[in-house]
Amino acid sequence: MSIVRVKASKEYDVVIERGGIAKLGEYLSALGIKGKVAVISDSNVMPLYGEEVSDVLTYHGYEVSTYVFDAGEESKNLIEYGRILSFLAEEGFTRRDTLLALGGGVVGDLTGFVAATYMRGVHFVNLPTSLLAAIDSSVGGKTAVDLPQGKNLVGAFYQPDLVLCDTAAFRTLPYEEIKNGLGEGVKYAVLEGGRIFEILKKGLTSDTLEEFVRLSVEAKRRIVEEDEREGGSRKFLNLGHTIAHAVEILTSFAVPHGVAVAYGVKEMTKLALERGELDPKEGEEILALLSACDLDLSLDPVEDLLPHFLADKKRSGDVITLVTIEGIGKCRLTEVKCQDLAKYFGVE
Repeated sequence: MSIVRVKASKEYDVVIERGGIAKLGEYLSALGIKGKVAVISDSNVMPLYGEEVSDVLTYHGYEVSTYVFDAGEESKNLIEYGRILSFLAEEGFTRRDTLLALGGGVVGDLTGFVAATYMRGVHFVNLPTSLLAAIDSSVGGKTAVDLPQGKNLVGAFYQPDLVLCDTAAFRTLPYEEIKNGLGEGVKYAVLEGGRIFEILKKGLTSDTLEEFVRLSVEAKRRIVEEDEREGGSRKFLNLGHTIAHAVEILTSFAVPHGVAVAYGVKEMTKLALERGELDPKEGEEILALLSACDLDLSLDPVEDLLPHFLADKKRSGDVITLVTIEGIGKCRLTEVKCQDLAKYFGVE
């Protein structure tokens, strides 16, 4: 078991523990959380873990309600958000009660935004069941829903009371979902270098899984503690994301988030090589890592994606901040004017 303490506007633990779901009630009781718990999940995850989670909570004296929505990014919208709010009101939830997100990044983002806004804020527990959510989206307090015009355009910063990552849940993930998580993992490998890069280069195994999750969470913790609301250094976590979000929108989310991020990292690596900003040897190491993780992808060319960059939430006025790569473990924030994007990417 590993515990990472996040000291943001609200301090909380990220518990990484195989079999941790069985201790969920104990962890909530230790935090002084009482009353009702709404377990929010999707149609893929609830059949797998919903009964176990509900039984553990009921055993520890919690009154449990469950809400299930259709799996997929398409459900992360204002309509589903409103339905969950109405469900909570009908169930009589108050400010002392708790929302528990059981699932991947979509479940966590949507549930977290509901928790941030229902009665101006209720208890929020994140129980990620995907590798991607465990190493990235469950930590740091970003919650959001999508609009037709772009991803995560409506949201709030709202830190959870607890993140409980039961690594045993990963055993039910299909290969494509593991690969999806590795896409975000590659982002951390390029940002951090060192042991994370080494683990993925050798291939993630059951022996290195908990260490990889812990190192990724610790990397995010350091950045979140320094810049919780993304005014500066937290923008580094957006490596590959401007391209990734454009791919997701252009393909109507047929390409999952982590896979799209990996493509974004690949294109930013190629761009850095073309611009002479990245040592060719390190560039080849990054591209080899993507290939080793089965993430050497050929998707939409960047010139087709450029119009969608303008809808990216990281745009400020007529400037977009890109995370550019100078080396493994060495990235920088580069501001590019919107009218110069095509020239910057060499597609004019």
